[in-house]
Amino acid sequence: MAFGLLCVVAVAAILLGQVVSLIAFDATGVDRFVPGVVIYAVAPAALMTALPATVAVRRYGRQRAAVITAGVFTAAITASFLTRGFFLIG
Repeated sequence: MAFGLLCVVAVAAILLGQVVSLIAFDATGVDRFVPGVVIYAVAPAALMTALPATVAVRRYGRQRAAVITAGVFTAAITASFLTRGFFLIG
């Protein structure tokens, strides 16, 4: 139950991941060389998937964790594309 809630919260927090990703890429100056899809979709999804993936490895082992992580990453990247967060970022 708690792990499922962690996965849902990780996907729901995708806007926070987009803001953090934008600030990190902008502060380092790498945003000039990286496509926007990486900044606004792939990096936030990877960031938000990290904690559920770590918990899944400890609870379920590597094989089941890989399947769970793929599912959470797919949901997070879908949420990234749907929300895009441009209204927060400007």
